[in-house]
Amino acid sequence: MGKRTAAIKAKIASIKAKIAKAKSPERLAALKAQLKVAKKVAALRKALKAAPESKRLAIRAKIARVQAKLRAATKNVQRVTKKVDAKRVAKIQARIAAATDPKRKRALRK
Repeated sequence: MGKRTAAIKAKIASIKAKIAKAKSPERLAALKAQLKVAKKVAALRKALKAAPESKRLAIRAKIARVQAKLRAATKNVQRVTKKVDAKRVAKIQARIAAATDPKRKRALRK
């Protein structure tokens, strides 16, 4: 197993772990899309190893295109995660602002 194959396998495992922890449906969808593209990269790498010399160039070109999609999917996950986190923070801040009892306010800040 080469370095690249190991790296993509590690990335797939990492995405699966994030999917298991994700609570937001928006983030979950973005992670699933990222996982689908990562699996496609892994499948193409596997095909490249078994392919005859005549087809290798075409497969390498496909891998390059799919990797660009993977980078875009990763950026999308980062953007969605940032958005979801911002929503969560805003919700907590709104709860603190709405609290009138000073003891409750202190408890919420912690």
